[in-house]
Amino acid sequence: MKKLSVIIATVLFSFGVANAEGDDTREASHAVNINIPTVALVDVEGVDGEATTVNLAPDVSALEAGEAVDFSDATDNSLWLNYTSIIASDQDERNITAEIEGTLPAGISLNLSAGGVSTGNGNLGASAGIITLTTNGQNLVTGIGSGYTESGFEKGHQLTYSLDMANGSYAALASGSYNVTVTYTITGN
Repeated sequence: MKKLSVIIATVLFSFGVANAEGDDTREASHAVNINIPTVALVDVEGVDGEATTVNLAPDVSALEAGEAVDFSDATDNSLWLNYTSIIASDQDERNITAEIEGTLPAGISLNLSAGGVSTGNGNLGASAGIITLTTNGQNLVTGIGSGYTESGFEKGHQLTYSLDMANGSYAALASGSYNVTVTYTITGN
């Protein structure tokens, strides 16, 4: 009987060792903190990667003496606007603005439009239509929430640049090369 009591006491002691410290149980847990950053990135991509210089010039190869130069055929749509956005829960949607730095030829306007988004996922923006670029930023794409267009050529919004000439401004035209820089800014932080 003594031998049986020692065996029972040994078995009870062995089962009790697992909880001797008081902090080990059949379950364990810990906290996981998840931090989602606010993101606002914009890029312009061409067929070979980063955007290249856009060249705009009216076609005068078939111009007849006495005719006005037609600036409406001076267009380029070789670049694509890409962006990634994650907004805060209390943040308004973002916009992308465009503006120029430099001087345009007298009487000539540089217009820009962003086509509908071709790829991407999330709350992507809508084109604001055709804007005439100035030194003040204007909304080109509006209503961007959390989303992305994908990166690269033929991703996002196709950009179309075009020239326009104001009526009655022909006398102010001067030949030459004029260089301006177009800057895109995604609003919000």
